[in-house]
Amino acid sequence: MLISSDCKKDLPVISIVGMGGQGKTTLAQLVRNHERVAKHFDEKIWVCVSDDFKVERLLNHMLQSLEGKSAETTNMTNTEALVRRLQENLKGKSYLLVLDDIWNDDPLKWNDMRRRLSAIGGAPGSKILATTRSHEVASAMQTSVVHDLHILSGDHSWMLFEKLAFADGGATKTQDLVDIGRRILKKCGGVPLAIKVIGCLLYSKKNASEWLTIEKSEIWNESTDIAKRVMSVLKLSYENLPSWSVKQCFASCSIFPKDAEMKKQSLIQIWMAQGLINDAKGGGGHLQMEDRGSDYFNILLRSSLLQASSWNSIYGIKRCRMHDLVHDLSLQVSNNRFFDTEDGMEVSHHDEVMHLTIIGSQGKVLKNIEGIPLNLQTLYYRGGDGSTLEDILERSRYLCVLKVDCWDVTHLPNAVGNMKHLRHLDIRLTEITALPDSVTKLYNLMTLKVYYLTEIPKKFSNLVNLRHLEFSELSLDGSICLFPGIGQLANLRTLPYFRVSQDKGCQLEELEHLRNLGGELRIVGLENVSGFESAAKAKLSKKSSIRGLRLSWGDTNEDCDDNNIDSVMEGLQPHPDLKSLAINGFKGSRFPSWMVAKDHLMVLLRNLVYIELRGLGKYEQVPPLGDLPCLESLWMESLHNVKRIGAEFYGLDINARSSASCSSSSKEAKPITLFPKLSRFVLENMGSLEEWSDAMVPSDSSSSIKVFPNLRYLRIEGLPKLAVLPDMENLTSLKELQIRRCESLACIRNLNSLTSLESLYLDDCPGL
Repeated sequence: MLISSDCKKDLPVISIVGMGGQGKTTLAQLVRNHERVAKHFDEKIWVCVSDDFKVERLLNHMLQSLEGKSAETTNMTNTEALVRRLQENLKGKSYLLVLDDIWNDDPLKWNDMRRRLSAIGGAPGSKILATTRSHEVASAMQTSVVHDLHILSGDHSWMLFEKLAFADGGATKTQDLVDIGRRILKKCGGVPLAIKVIGCLLYSKKNASEWLTIEKSEIWNESTDIAKRVMSVLKLSYENLPSWSVKQCFASCSIFPKDAEMKKQSLIQIWMAQGLINDAKGGGGHLQMEDRGSDYFNILLRSSLLQASSWNSIYGIKRCRMHDLVHDLSLQVSNNRFFDTEDGMEVSHHDEVMHLTIIGSQGKVLKNIEGIPLNLQTLYYRGGDGSTLEDILERSRYLCVLKVDCWDVTHLPNAVGNMKHLRHLDIRLTEITALPDSVTKLYNLMTLKVYYLTEIPKKFSNLVNLRHLEFSELSLDGSICLFPGIGQLANLRTLPYFRVSQDKGCQLEELEHLRNLGGELRIVGLENVSGFESAAKAKLSKKSSIRGLRLSWGDTNEDCDDNNIDSVMEGLQPHPDLKSLAINGFKGSRFPSWMVAKDHLMVLLRNLVYIELRGLGKYEQVPPLGDLPCLESLWMESLHNVKRIGAEFYGLDINARSSASCSSSSKEAKPITLFPKLSRFVLENMGSLEEWSDAMVPSDSSSSIKVFPNLRYLRIEGLPKLAVLPDMENLTSLKELQIRRCESLACIRNLNSLTSLESLYLDDCPGL
């Protein structure tokens, strides 16, 4: 339907119609990502609509889908300006616009949206794919083709259920459980969401009596309607959550609007601030709140009440979403309320409302500030008017969580200092660049998130309970140390950047007392560290929770002693659990022992997933990395003194391997795999590199060697002296090859061996 040219109508609408939980969004995602669809359209745009059908909002989300993060910090309110910006993005391009979960059945509202889409233009052949629960909505959108989504067949329902309920670690598949499971499955009505949730629930039940309890639950008797049955299944899953705390954490998710992408760490921090997680001593010692929160998060994931939406090998699951029906349930079981100024609603006085989400529009103000309960604990303020927020904060003394997403807000009122209970302050999506002195009275504050800071209060170190401090790299402009004396905040777990300077309270040893630092840490200004002892005082080797470490040097005094510079790097030895390491601008002449010594390498770097080396102008060799078992991504740029890449790069000790082979001559030589997991490799701006050898072992070696067996992306750029690349024969997994600005390159051997290649880009290689 999407790639057909049969329809003569401009921008035709194809609608997927089905009940909630039936898989409309999943199907739309699969179709959007299909290879044939991807090739057919120049651009693919995804917009979650839900019940908030406002043309201005939808156009903003289209822009964000096209421009990514560059548009996230902009929330344009001028519709004509939005149309012009979208015209620039889509001029001459065919596009697929996916409008997910539409509820609006008012033809006038849709005609207004369609008029804007017509003005945007785009190339002929562009189409709209809509998902909705209602044929009335599809009709209001003047749908050209309707695809009715059917329920799963009995066999397919059982296949899905079986994969979940009897997965590894779950219930043992016996005839009793199969019989009970099939009876329970009939109650799910062939709806995938219901099957998934009940399958995940029964996974944790190990015997027939527990399964029978689920089968005989009164909740099945609430309705015979399939759509309402799905909600019954969700309630059953909620009621079977293992503790009151986990249930409350689930309910807390309702402060986010439908379809919102939620960051895992942000959720946990909010739960902590609301008092839903406490430090507790478990059997294995002291369990931090963040660890317990992560356990709760994983329970909700396993229950399918949360769905992972993004993850990586370094930090695991980073973001999640909630299905619309699950969000409805979270609202039912919480005392959260949503208020939308666009609809002209008034906040009515409800003393029992503890959590309030206000969705505002610029220029719209609340009609009844007094209706906001005085004992409000959570406020999420999105859009709207800055002065209105100030009025709300004046009367909200008991807030524990304050999250503001509003670019109209330019300052934080002094009244925030009166909020003695405030533990979570998120003003990242505002224009606030300075914090008032009153912030230092927030002794209970655990999380502070800002985007760009130019100054902080002098007594910032008063915030002794602060655990998570997040701010943008833009705050590091210049050489000013933004947080002097930060070592006094001994509870700190999140610190994205630390600038070293000679100023008091800004030396590297400030990190010594921050024993619990985790996540990613970038240290800049390392040219200001005097030597090994000063570097070692940071005790990076003791900080087991740090997953990503970025070490950056600025301009170094030319008179500095090379041995002294090298000793600084030696003292920055990380913990073995480190997963990501980036080194930028280091002026030393040799790699530290913890990177190159064989006995250190397998111990210290064995868990590295990502390595980035940039601007290391004095190094004459690349480090030995081929033996790293977890390395997935490698970026080497501007190593200007490196003339040759050979056996040392692959980490292959030929003598040791040969001895091992000879000592076991009666046995067949064990295969050797180098860079076993590397999937992405970038080699850039290596101006002196003349040779990249793939002759790593003697020809008479009996060892079987594989190199880069999983490499999928290879970019080689700015290697003007390199004449020959290594043989491509073994790169059978390579999907994308880019070679740019390699003026002397004369030969690429066995290019036709790249049987998985999908994209080949050659540019500015005149000798080839």
